[in-house]
This record gives sequence, structure tokens and C-alpha cells, in this order.
Amino acid sequence: MQATTATHWNQAIFLRLQERDALEKQHDAVFQRYRKLAEQTRLLKLRNRALLNAAAAAPSASTSAAGASSSVAGSPSPSSSSNAAANPVQLAYITSLEQQLSGLRDEVATLYKTQGQNAQRLLLMSESHREKEEEARRQSEALAKLQLDHEKLKRQADDLAHAVGEKDRGIQILQDELATLSLELSQIEARNQDLKKDNASLLQRWLDRMNEEAEKMNEGTIWLEEVRKRRESSTQPTAGSTAAASASSATKS
Repeated sequence: MQATTATHWNQAIFLRLQERDALEKQHDAVFQRYRKLAEQTRLLKLRNRALLNAAAAAPSASTSAAGASSSVAGSPSPSSSSNAAANPVQLAYITSLEQQLSGLRDEVATLYKTQGQNAQRLLLMSESHREKEEEARRQSEALAKLQLDHEKLKRQADDLAHAVGEKDRGIQILQDELATLSLELSQIEARNQDLKKDNASLLQRWLDRMNEEAEKMNEGTIWLEEVRKRRESSTQPTAGSTAAASASSATKS
């Protein structure tokens, strides 16, 4: 998600830079034409100056040419003097045209160079545009995948929330049952304590009764033992009959 946000920021910055470049370069054609016009004006000024200089030098050249022809031939020729006067102007015009031609050649070379640079730049921009389109396609696919994942996670979150709600209700039911069982257990423990007390009381009474019965049995055993001894003593010789009778009477008393 962070990578997608960073990519959106990069695209926004790139678009802002393109808008700024387009705004700054919207008058480049006007500036280029103005520079071209200024260069042509400069060349025209140079040509006109050369023509004016040639025109100024034409009278002196024609005078010297006429003197030379009169000294040699004796009579001047109008055609030869006009050719001599026209040669400096023609030469200046030719020189200006050559300079203009040289400037135009330089301009054509510059234009070819600029065209090559623009073609290279267009190629680079086309490649960059293709890469941007490919990146945009990948980002679109990634965004679609992220949206699907988001929907899937949202459904899972809803399912988990529903499951958690069910778990909470189940826990509440178990807590209620636990409270009920705890109350029943406390009641059972109270009853057990009461039963223990009752059992202890019953056991003590039973022990007391058993002790009483044991004492009675012991007393009966002692009495039987005495009776047996008496019977044994009664079966002894007659010499002891008087003593036995007296003992028996004493016992009865």
C-alpha cells in the first residue's frame, strides 16, 4: 500500500513538472522566430552597409578608371566606365549574398542538428511514454488486485466479527451456566456440611450406644463368669459346700 501511495505521488509530481515545462515553453516558438528575424535583420543591415560603402566608393573608382582609360586610349568608353562603377556594388552584393547564404547554411545545419536532437528527444520521450504506460498498466493491475484483496479482507473481517459475536454470546451463556453451577455447588457444599454434621452426630450417638452395649456385654460377661465360677465351685467336694453356700448367700445379698 505504501508503494502504491509513493507511485501516485511520483505521478503527481511528474504531471506538475510537465505542466510547468509546457507553461514555460509555450512561447519558445515566438522567441525562436524573433531570434531568426533579428538575425535576418542583422544580415540585411550588414548587406545594406556593404552596399552603401560600395556605392560611396564607386565615384572615386570610376574617376580613377576614367583617367587611366583616357591616358591609354585617348577617349573614354561609357560602357567600360559603367562596368567599372557597377563592379564594387556587384561585389558588395555578392559578398552580402554569400554571407547570407553562409548564414542560411549555418541555420540549416542548426535546424538539422535541432531536428536530430528533437528526433532523439522524441524517441526518448516515446520510450519514456511507453515505460510510463507499462508502469501505469502494472499499477492498474496491482490496484485491481489490491481492491480484490481489500474486498476479500473486508469479507473476512465481517465473518470474523460475526464469529466473535457468536463467541461472545457463547461465552456469556457459559458464564451464566457457570454462575448457576457455582450457586448449585455452593448449595451442595452447604448440604454436605450439614450432612457431615448430622453424620458426625449420628456417629457419635451410635458410638455412645455401642459403648453402652459393650459395657452391658462386659457386665453380662462378668456376671456369666461369676456364675460359671459358682457352678464350678458347687461341683467341688462337700467340704467346701458350707463355704459355697455362705458365698452364694453373700452374693445374693
